[in-house]
Order: sequence, then C-alpha cells, then structure tokens
Amino acid sequence: MGRRVLTVYELTFHQKRKRNAISFAPADLDGEDLLDIFEGWATKLTTDDTHNKDRQTWVNLASVSRYASRVLLLDLRVGAYGEAGELVDVDTGEPVGTITDNQAPTGSNRALLFVPATGEHAYFLSEESSRGQAGGRIRELFRSYFSGYTDKVTMKMQAVTEGEVWAEAAELTEVEVRIEGKSVDVADGPHVVVGKISYVARPERRNRFPGKLLTSLKDEKVLQRIVAVEDLPAERTVWVTMEHDGRTKKFELGTEGAPAIRELLNAATEPSLETSELVSRCTERVDGLCRRHGAAWDVSWSRPVSTTQGG
Repeated sequence: MGRRVLTVYELTFHQKRKRNAISFAPADLDGEDLLDIFEGWATKLTTDDTHNKDRQTWVNLASVSRYASRVLLLDLRVGAYGEAGELVDVDTGEPVGTITDNQAPTGSNRALLFVPATGEHAYFLSEESSRGQAGGRIRELFRSYFSGYTDKVTMKMQAVTEGEVWAEAAELTEVEVRIEGKSVDVADGPHVVVGKISYVARPERRNRFPGKLLTSLKDEKVLQRIVAVEDLPAERTVWVTMEHDGRTKKFELGTEGAPAIRELLNAATEPSLETSELVSRCTERVDGLCRRHGAAWDVSWSRPVSTTQGG
C-alpha cells in the first residue's frame, strides 16, 4: 500500500566534443550495448556507493536482473533518516516504538531501463513512493559513471514531461489540490493528526477545461481561482486527470519546469502494481515515446525472459 508515481527519463547519445556530432544507437555505443554497460556497472554497486549521506537517504540496490531481452529491472530500497522520533500506530495514535537518528524506515522501489534494439533513444523509468525515489539516486550515479566511461560517447538524460506527451492531445477533466495532515507533538505527549483535505475542481461546460490551463496551474493565483480557495498552504500536491483516446490517467503536477508531470501508478489506498503490471504500463509509455520519434517498441523486447524461454 502507499501512493506511487512514475518518473521517466529519455537517454540519447552522441559523439564527445564534436561540433557536428553523430548520434549513437543505445544498443550500439561504439560496439557496446547500453544494457550490458548498465548491468555490469549496477551489479558492482554497494551501499557505500548508493547511500546518499548528503541528503541523509539510505538507498540499496537489492538486485538487478534482465527481466526481458531489452529491459533491465532494478529492485531497490529507500528511506530517510537523520532525526530521532517515535513510531506511532496511526489507527490508535499510540506510540509503538522509537527510531534513532541513524535508523531509516525503508520501502521498496523499482526502476527499469528500456533499450530498444533499434533507434536512438533509451528510457529509464522509476517509481517514487512516500519513502523516496531510489531510482533517481541510481540514475544520477550512472550519469556520473558514464561521463568517464568512454572518451567517444556523451550521454544526455532529459526528464520526459507530460507537456511533451499527453498534454499535446489529451483533455484536462479535473484538478485536485491535496493537503495531508502531519504528526505534531504537544506538551502532554504525542498528538497525531492524520487526515487529508482535497479541493476538487471540474468544468461545468463540455466537461473539459481549456487546454492552456495545464501550464497555467503553476501560477498560485490561477490555482486558487480554479479550486475557489484563497489561501493554499505551500505543503500541497496538485493532481490533474486527463483523457486521451478513450483512456483516463491521473498525474501529479510538479512545481518546477513546464510542466513536469508524474503518472499515478496506484493511489495510497491501493496495493502497488505487480512487476508484470508495472512493466506493462512502462511498455505502453515507452512505445508512445518511441512513436514520437518515428520508431516503435517491439513488445517481444519486454516479454519476460522466463516466458520466452518456456515457449
């Protein structure tokens, strides 16, 4: 259980230090396959590498495997630490234990690397949960590693924003501003405030908002007018529901960029996706991204290796 969202990065490669640099296919980086490079590097990572002391975030790569012929699966653990406190049963409000400042409650995240056999773009997709985003740490570590791996190839990583995908054709049908209660301590002991308030706005006419509204939601005044609330706290999340080709998806709207949107994988009250479901969702996303570049993702590339071998 616990809300999870999906972040997607696009990877491209070209000659290093060349004015009119040629591009490389990720499956053929001067004779090497990105999947092999990444897998070989990842299998050697230790917690000394992944532990982010500056941000007090514990990250551990539990395993890396070739899920399919062109897909790597990373099983990760992540948690924050740095402040001692009590563990509280949120149903009763009663303390059930304590943690020290060097203990991190952890949760699992998964990340996937999709490398098509043909084409010039690869994709790194990672889950983010309330515990954190372990995939982001792995992504940045690999960026640093690859910059010194070869003197012939440069890698560029760029976040895929929904403004580049769904927002070009999708219709905005709902805006939600969600505010979550926090735990606070009072003089007579721990007092836990747990709850959520949501302000939801839906259009009255034609059941669709104007397309330009999506990029305007970063404006505080616009957001206040949409949900009819004059004073919104800084600690909030904004969710948008969009429809395209008969499908409906919910996304979390980022506060930076224009507009960085993360797809909702499951709500807080829903179980996390099984790995096969996650791969299926990611395959759908990657195929759409490939088609933007005049290519396509062959579904056999993301079919589980064990199924393929079994016939």
